[in-house]
Amino acid sequence: MNIKKISLYVRLSRPVFLLAGIGQIILGSGIARYLGYTIDMGVFLQGLFWIVFVQLAATYLNEYFDLDVDRYNETRTLFSGGSGVLDEAEGEEKLNKRAALRGFVVVTSLAGAVTFTLLWSGKISPAAGLFMGLIFSGLMLYSLPPLQFSRSGYGEIVISIIIGALIPYFGFSLQTGELHRLLSLTGLPLTILVLVFMLAVSFPDYVADLKYGKKTFLIRAGWENVMTVHNTLILLAFLLLGSLTFFDFPRAILLPVFIPIPLGLLQIWLMRQIEGGAKPNWKALTLNAAVMIGLTIYLFSYGFWTR
Repeated sequence: MNIKKISLYVRLSRPVFLLAGIGQIILGSGIARYLGYTIDMGVFLQGLFWIVFVQLAATYLNEYFDLDVDRYNETRTLFSGGSGVLDEAEGEEKLNKRAALRGFVVVTSLAGAVTFTLLWSGKISPAAGLFMGLIFSGLMLYSLPPLQFSRSGYGEIVISIIIGALIPYFGFSLQTGELHRLLSLTGLPLTILVLVFMLAVSFPDYVADLKYGKKTFLIRAGWENVMTVHNTLILLAFLLLGSLTFFDFPRAILLPVFIPIPLGLLQIWLMRQIEGGAKPNWKALTLNAAVMIGLTIYLFSYGFWTR
């Protein structure tokens, strides 16, 4: 395989999307460490690789089944519109769409190998096994017909729950075999912020999705309603973060998490500008949403790992 083809496979893999899952499993393990559990780094790395492999599997499936829409997207950003490297026939700048299926088979096999290793060593508790099943099933059904959540209007919610809540639960239970209220207290605002990101990245795809019949939440609910939902969810997420002080959440960990508030206000402003008729800056809107959720995950993770 030459350098050009490797580059196309990297673009097909959308590595920027792997960061959220990696950050969330680090967060779940960090909460376990904060509570006094000894972190098994071998198990941690296996869980990390498992998350990466299943995310890649979901990405490859999504690229394959969304080719009919993504190939006509003229407003592609780093976070929306697909990778743009697949086509019906292979060329110098394109991969044949079957490359996505080959990639899916490879990474699914690797995820299966990690699962077998964890089972063989007795490291998968009932709780961890449950979350592995939910994460894998949810990510596969996001793209696979006939359910294909990505085209049902519910895909954004499904992904938000998986990334925002289930992956930290998995990371924590893999180390402890248990659950803890800190997972729910951090998981709810993070799930909402992931949903904000999912809604933001659906806007650049609106025209192509509408034209070629991909029924996202944005298409079903209407762009004006989703703009209101998007802005309301940002305010709700930070209000929930503020309310954590009433649940004896560690203040030394919580206070730095308010640093992204200006990004939240900027996100609302960017959306209001579009709503008011300004020329959309999709790259700024989607990048700001990604940085907002990424920074929040990082600040939570850093706090739990260093306290």
